[in-house]
Amino acid sequence: MSRFKMTFSYDGSNFLGSQRQDKGRTVEGEINKALSTLHKKETIIITSGRTDKGVHALNQVAHFDSFLNIEEKKFVEVINSLLPLDIRIKEINKANEDFHARHQAVKKEYFYVITREYNLFKRNYKAFIKGELNVKIMSEAIKEFIGKHDFFAFATYVKDKPTIKEIYEADLTVKDNDIILRFVGDSFLRHMIRRMVGTLILIGKGKKEIGVIKEILTTKDKSLCGKTAEPNGLYLNKVYY
Repeated sequence: MSRFKMTFSYDGSNFLGSQRQDKGRTVEGEINKALSTLHKKETIIITSGRTDKGVHALNQVAHFDSFLNIEEKKFVEVINSLLPLDIRIKEINKANEDFHARHQAVKKEYFYVITREYNLFKRNYKAFIKGELNVKIMSEAIKEFIGKHDFFAFATYVKDKPTIKEIYEADLTVKDNDIILRFVGDSFLRHMIRRMVGTLILIGKGKKEIGVIKEILTTKDKSLCGKTAEPNGLYLNKVYY
């Protein structure tokens, strides 16, 4: 039996989320089904973490164990042939037997795409925000998240989970009509990034001052946060080990 590291992408539009559930279509569920078909026995993956309904991933990472002796490139081709077209395995590599995709991840990079021009055919991949946004102010505000802080107020569910997280990088870039918000951190709480984005949107619209971010982090007052941003603009870009 060997352990393998798998890197894969998915379009989250038609999934209830990445984590397997008893009912409903999930990313893990589809990959587990494909692996189990190939192995002719139940075979499951352990991912670096969950993503919610509608959230996408460019480079999600998981591990699984296999007794099959297949060349790695062929392994990718065979599994992809068993998967729906909204999931693609990009790479499979043999890993150390103690490799753990979740426990050994040291940081993750996400980005969130806001568009200022509505496009019907891209509505599942960019968050359309009506009205003007002050990009200069948002660029300054996003830097307030950098550092080690208690992000309790930016999470929607934190039972038995530590809420002190460290953000290593946070920046904003503009490309054509898109505003791209990027975050690199040790880990993220449920809905944390989307609530951070929602707060930045309020600041960009002039409805909150930049100082509100520091106030939220200090007081842990959830009522000061912006609305949780839509999931369709969020992408898991990279997992670091």
